[in-house]
Amino acid sequence: MKNSQLSKIEYQTEKNQKFHTNKKYIKTTNINILLNRVRQENKSNLKKKIILSISIIGVLFFICILIFRI
Repeated sequence: MKNSQLSKIEYQTEKNQKFHTNKKYIKTTNINILLNRVRQENKSNLKKKIILSISIIGVLFFICILIFRI
């Protein structure tokens, strides 16, 4: 959910110059949405790693069976 806020922002540089922006729309995003997105990405990455490791172990096991059987 994005909210629009109407505000005045002051930017100050190292030379003490001030820049004003009036009536600029700032879009903000709820922090819970961002945290949930990160959690979902972490879960999907973990599932991918588990599937990859199981498939590598399976292939190595199959190769070992073929080699030692002959």
